[in-house]
Amino acid sequence: MNKLETIENLVQKIPCPVCLNSRFQINLSCEVPQSACDFQAVCGHCNYKFIVTEDYADKKDIFQLVKDHIASNGCPECKSKDLGIEFMCDLGSEDCFFLVKCRENNHFSRIDQKGIRYLFS
Repeated sequence: MNKLETIENLVQKIPCPVCLNSRFQINLSCEVPQSACDFQAVCGHCNYKFIVTEDYADKKDIFQLVKDHIASNGCPECKSKDLGIEFMCDLGSEDCFFLVKCRENNHFSRIDQKGIRYLFS
């Protein structure tokens, strides 16, 4: 089995980082001149694209990066630093996102591939 076939088999066993679906198309991306080509997975549900690599980050590390980013900026509505964060998925739409709650003023924000948005405005 060549590398492309191996990657095609492996990505069918993992969820999309955005919508958690497992329908992917694998493309060979050779956009950077004089460097190795990358394998790019494209989600068949939400069209999210990511590079398939042997380097990896643990889920808890990614969660901590998002948490640190939000904490440094504060609540999008009032800039309070007292925040809680949860990873949530809507089963109906298969849409996943981070929900940020401002404990000080009870504001809610949503973080997804479209950025940070204050809810209920």
